[in-house]
Formats: sequence, C-alpha cells, structure tokens
Amino acid sequence: MKKFVTAGSLPYSVALMLCLAAYVMGNQTATKSVAIVEKGAVVLEATLDRPGATLEQMNAQVKEPIRAVLRRYAQHGYVVIDTSRNDEGDMTVTALPAEAIDITNELRAAVHLPIQQPAPRTAAVPPAAASATQP
Repeated sequence: MKKFVTAGSLPYSVALMLCLAAYVMGNQTATKSVAIVEKGAVVLEATLDRPGATLEQMNAQVKEPIRAVLRRYAQHGYVVIDTSRNDEGDMTVTALPAEAIDITNELRAAVHLPIQQPAPRTAAVPPAAASATQP
C-alpha cells in the first residue's frame, strides 16, 4: 500500500502531469460537424431580387454560388441540413460527406418492406470540374 501512496520510484511531478494529461484528453471532444441552412428562403429571395434575369443568369448568380457553398462544407466533413420543412415538419438533408452511410434499407427491413437497391455512386469529382459539367 505504501508503494501506491508514495508513487514508488515515479516522481510526484511526473505522476501529476500524467493524471492532468489523462484528465484533459478525456474531457476533450471533437466539434460537431453540422451546418444548417435555409436554402429555400435564400433561393426565393435571390430569385425575387432578379425579376428580369434569364435562366443562364440565374444559374450563374444563384445556383452555382449556392452549390459551391454546399460543396465546400461537404468537402470539409460537414453534414448540411436544409431547414426548410415539409408539411409534416420534417427536415431534409441537403449534402453529406463522402463517408456517410445510407441506412434506408435497414429501416425498410425494420418495418418489413422490400429492400431497394441504392443508386450507384459516382466517382468524386473536383468542384471546378463538377460545375463545368453541370447545366
């Protein structure tokens, strides 16, 4: 028992530093990577502010900047939640990081519905190339 009280041959300063390090590391948690956006409200307001804009102008001034912001947050590992709600009050998820998993089939199995095949995943495309290929 005396060995535990006196820390044996380990100096008290080292034992204290080890305890402090363990305490600090145990209390640190990663920051949450969730972003919230009201995309529908922003799109509506931006559209109403440009009454005479053509489709090409709307794509360049509204659609592409919004896509770029969503893409940037998704690339940094954020889950982007669109806070616009449907009639039942449910939120929809707008963008997900690449490592997100789809548990839809697990939910379908839980309520005894047939399993559906997920849509095939496309290879990740850099944002500059993706915006150039999309209309």
